[in-house]
Amino acid sequence: MSEWFAALIGLLLLQTPQSIRGLEPRIIGGYAADITNLPYIVSIQLYGSHYCGGSIVNRRTILTAAHCLGGGITHNLLSVKVGGVKRAKDGHIYSVAAIHSHEKFSSKTMDYDLAIVRLAKNLTYSHKVRAIPLSRKEVPAGTFATISGWGYTSQKASPSDRLRYARVPIINQTECRNVMGKNLITDRMICAGYTEGGVDACQMDSGGPLAVREKLHGIVSWGVGCAQANKPGVYTRIPVLLPWLEKQMKKLYGEVI
Repeated sequence: MSEWFAALIGLLLLQTPQSIRGLEPRIIGGYAADITNLPYIVSIQLYGSHYCGGSIVNRRTILTAAHCLGGGITHNLLSVKVGGVKRAKDGHIYSVAAIHSHEKFSSKTMDYDLAIVRLAKNLTYSHKVRAIPLSRKEVPAGTFATISGWGYTSQKASPSDRLRYARVPIINQTECRNVMGKNLITDRMICAGYTEGGVDACQMDSGGPLAVREKLHGIVSWGVGCAQANKPGVYTRIPVLLPWLEKQMKKLYGEVI
């Protein structure tokens, strides 16, 4: 992922040369989670270790960030862990049959940062494993969203051993562009976070859910550092990319999502 880090840092330096400390693939300021309250979140594992987050959208399909699947990663290197709170223990492991990234995804701009992970067999639903409905409508700025994952609990820490969650407000698109850079925030992105910082997704939370009113509204995509003031997290915007997702699911698997 170093290529998109470097590219985005270059773009940001053109706009705010004094303020950029580096980009992170993006829970800080959060709380220990109960998987029964977040049964849709999964750990996408590379060579058997947690790598990115994802969200269950039906019994065979996980949504994640396209940047999680770059760098020559193939489906046979991945597995998906569901129904567990521990990063390295509990839960159930499923093999991956295929991965499909948005064809317009750009590692330079992080636009269209969405991908489908197809499981080799159906999930067994329970109180710990359940799909999350997709958000089909935009929500007003100020609406609170839930982020969750096994990522870093501070910018210089290490991955959390336990699933964590936090609540962050959705930020007005104009305000987001003003603070992050007008040329960086596209219509496929949405920002969430606090002006003062302190709460955010961080490394190894990438691909995880931004849930609003029990629906998947966004996917952890990118940010400048973690939990910094005036540097909100940037998420892939699900309502805008829903037509692509519906088309792909029907084309690839004959399913309506």
